[in-house]
Amino acid sequence: MAYGRLDVFWPDGMFKTFPLVENSVSVGRSSGNSIALETTTISRYHFSITYDNQQVYLTDLDSANGTFIDGVRLKGNEPRALYGGEEIQVGHLRIIYHHIDEMPTQPITPTDDTTQRIEMELPTFRLDVIGPDEAFSPGAHMAAELAITNTSETPQRYRIEASGMPAEWIRIDRSELHVDPKDTAPVLVNFRPIRRSDSRPGNYTVVLKVSLKDNPEAKLEASLVVRILPFNGFGMALENRRVHSGDRFRLHVHNQGSANLPLTVSGRDSANALRYNILAPQVSLAPGQRLVIQGEIKPTKPALFGKPRIHPFDLQVRSNDAAHFLAVVRGQFIEKPMLPAWMPFALAGGMVVLGVFLVLILTALLQPPPPPFIADFSVGSTQIAQGEPLSLNWIATDVSDLTVSVNGTPVMTNIGAQTSGLSLDTTDYSGSVVVSVIGANGNQQVAVDQLVYVYKPLGEPVFTVDPPQLVRYVVQNLTVNWSVPGAVTTRLSGLETFSNLPVETTYGMEGTITGLVGIPSAAFTLTLYAEDEVGNARETLLEMPIINPECRPAGESVTLYGGPDGRHQVVGTVPSQAFVVVDAQDSSGQWLRAQLPGGLSGWGVRAEFSCAPNFNVADLLKELSVPTVPPPSPTPIPSNTPVPTNTPISSPTTAPRPVTTPTASG
Repeated sequence: MAYGRLDVFWPDGMFKTFPLVENSVSVGRSSGNSIALETTTISRYHFSITYDNQQVYLTDLDSANGTFIDGVRLKGNEPRALYGGEEIQVGHLRIIYHHIDEMPTQPITPTDDTTQRIEMELPTFRLDVIGPDEAFSPGAHMAAELAITNTSETPQRYRIEASGMPAEWIRIDRSELHVDPKDTAPVLVNFRPIRRSDSRPGNYTVVLKVSLKDNPEAKLEASLVVRILPFNGFGMALENRRVHSGDRFRLHVHNQGSANLPLTVSGRDSANALRYNILAPQVSLAPGQRLVIQGEIKPTKPALFGKPRIHPFDLQVRSNDAAHFLAVVRGQFIEKPMLPAWMPFALAGGMVVLGVFLVLILTALLQPPPPPFIADFSVGSTQIAQGEPLSLNWIATDVSDLTVSVNGTPVMTNIGAQTSGLSLDTTDYSGSVVVSVIGANGNQQVAVDQLVYVYKPLGEPVFTVDPPQLVRYVVQNLTVNWSVPGAVTTRLSGLETFSNLPVETTYGMEGTITGLVGIPSAAFTLTLYAEDEVGNARETLLEMPIINPECRPAGESVTLYGGPDGRHQVVGTVPSQAFVVVDAQDSSGQWLRAQLPGGLSGWGVRAEFSCAPNFNVADLLKELSVPTVPPPSPTPIPSNTPVPTNTPISSPTTAPRPVTTPTASG
């Protein structure tokens, strides 16, 4: 049974579908591949697809031109998981992977490094959530796993709801479920954005709410960040495939992706017999936008007379994103000669006409060579990261030699006239540079320019926190350091969960926050947002784990009271060697409050505890609102007790007895 399929689209409009049945499939132009694709723009063995343990992976086999998934180039020999709907670009081919899913609610195993884990609890039930571990594109799907534990003594029925993104993107496998006492039930929430141009990319804060059906006020809400990537795709069509002399062609283009799409339009023909004047050769389309691009076609050497001639031509559209996908539409240019076909016969009828004809021929023969012409000079991108190769493409006619210069300095010379493109190394350039292609023919030259901005890309961020682990209910100082090479702006968020002290949120390439004081109560996430000089952004998440402050009896046991005083009622005992969580101290620092099973708590003498060395007991949260000491019970007076009289009684005077003061034991 097939577990998926590949839909392959060629630039000329050809389309093929390949089912995926074998657990290991190789793709390339060599006939030795499982899927052999007839194109010279990919490697002999370009990429492979493997199916292992219900998961599909794609691996680039160190191909020459690379493999792109939704516009992002893969690293060689590193598997990338596929979930369905991904757009794969290899050479000039566009490939869509479709997942054949017999179990659409099958859990996805998250990775340990980036998984969002949330634990929440009420007196009657507990909620554990594992969120999506990576970003994905519309058409693919990821899932969040919920575990609902009934901690009460009676069966309960729960209702699960999700919000924060379009409702049609979310599917809950069980919106209501019954859970027995002390039992745990799993729930899977699938996120599957629709592959449409209006599926906005970005971070979606999804709120998962679990409540008791009979008591909706008893609820737990967990917030997850679901990251949706943009996807690319465009369509094109020539309004009239037959273009006559003097008419304009109309090319319809449509951005079918969810991100802005820059395009370059150019024309070509195998005989280099035509010139193309495209009114808007470079355009940028918003998601879902349609546009009509117009232009004119003229012959390089117009026919003087004869019958109309047909010139096949191609209009090619290249995306100026990371994929550089190329699509082509074929048309015909109908050239109408300057003079009708019968004109030669009329000229043969008279010497005057023949003389004029000879003069025209001599004039044509004595004309200097035609001037060089360079049409449609385009670059792969007008903004490029330093060190990335910049692709240059042009169409040149009537040239004998070509030169490429940067800021007026030749960097590549003696380029053959048949060359139509090459790559420029940008390692030594920064800022705005002018890239020129110069064509020569005899003593005549022509130059066309493109302005390109070379920016320093974002490097790997350094993001650290001291201490790396916090202790719940304890006053602590937090220091945050970060540095992102190439960033012009960095922003930090998430500290508001730890402390309400005001801090700066916007910095330059690096930043440090020291002396931040807070009392953490739950794990939280710090988000570092970095942006380079052209607006490229990167987010780095740093999970801040929280541990409980724990103590155990220093001796045999510790008696716990209802308040921080021995006159309160005894509520429990901590046996020897047993650890308990302490969540507060009283204002004197002599008593600690320990948590007991069932949501209860009791107070014990601090000196009777031995606490873990990972926190300072003196920094524990101070509880100012504590139970007051109960008043002593009145002593009843017996009914037969004689009532004293006011008669004074004389007694001998005795010396006072010395009083002994007890010593408090440690």
